[in-house]
Amino acid sequence: MANYSIFTLGESQMTISGGGQLDGVTQGDGSHLVGLSITLNSDAWQEVQIRDGGSDTDFRDNDGNQRLDGDQAIDGVIYSDNTRIEAEYGLTLTDGVNFYQVVGVNVNNSSPSFGTIEGLAFVGGPGGFPPVGVPLTVVNAQEGPNFESSEYATPICFVRGTLIDTPSGLRQIETLDAGDRVWTETGRMARVKWAGGRAAIAVGRFAPVEIPLGVLGANRPLRVSQQHRILISHPVAELLFGSPKTWVPALYLVDAGLARLAQGGGVEFFHLLLETHDVIQANGVATESLYIPDAFPQTSATTSETLHFFPELAGIDPAPYRLTYPNLKRHEAAILFREIAKIDPDNSLRHSA
Repeated sequence: MANYSIFTLGESQMTISGGGQLDGVTQGDGSHLVGLSITLNSDAWQEVQIRDGGSDTDFRDNDGNQRLDGDQAIDGVIYSDNTRIEAEYGLTLTDGVNFYQVVGVNVNNSSPSFGTIEGLAFVGGPGGFPPVGVPLTVVNAQEGPNFESSEYATPICFVRGTLIDTPSGLRQIETLDAGDRVWTETGRMARVKWAGGRAAIAVGRFAPVEIPLGVLGANRPLRVSQQHRILISHPVAELLFGSPKTWVPALYLVDAGLARLAQGGGVEFFHLLLETHDVIQANGVATESLYIPDAFPQTSATTSETLHFFPELAGIDPAPYRLTYPNLKRHEAAILFREIAKIDPDNSLRHSA
């Protein structure tokens, strides 16, 4: 059995032009929305906890194994534990410049089953939410969406107390500010353009990943958010992906038995934006500075989950921010770790320092 979560925005938190509605009035394929515009009126993303008796972590259409994990409120309505939930249709939206992939979320408790769509879930990884307050035109609809749960938007951060390697020595991340400098992978000093933090409850998608002492060079346990990228350096990576170094979201280290989820209590997430995306040292682990994706919305201080956490980032130009190495998907990371284990039975990833 697999457990995961997705973030959604309820239909009551959006406006659809022409009196349109999310409900699956055309056999649940979403085609009735093509040509209309959807405006998100709120950044009140809700985390929905899902368990899948089929043991896969894809949130998809027509999967009877996908059930709500506990009683949950979705768009103001309480649904019971074990209620079936699915991704009814996909939509591609645009603000005229950027494109966004969203999925219609169907709590399957109506007849016909596609008759009620409770909200939209947002695909695109960290910072991938569409903008708030901007009409987004529906340019395409897809039936039977199937996205890996890790592809949905999540925060990307370090936790309080993380030690960052700087020219003045190791410094706790919460003490760094704009104008300070940090060491990067290439041995150059990089200027911090922005630094910030915010508190959260350490459950679900906000439960940090803990990388233990000794794994990937950690000189003390390192806690980061689940989608925070960790740099994996190994010759096998070049054989498989054409680069000796690859980015892997921290959550995939949990899959490989290299890390664990630290559930419960409170957590404070912090991040550093440099002038480009780069590799920095955190508790001895090679990891990333804040990444601004190409589709990072520019129009509002609440236009993505990252902006919801850190509204100071509104208006940042994404042009300088390109991933420095390939970013692996979940199945690719699983292959990488499996192949490393085959040729490296002592698993140097666990003992690197």
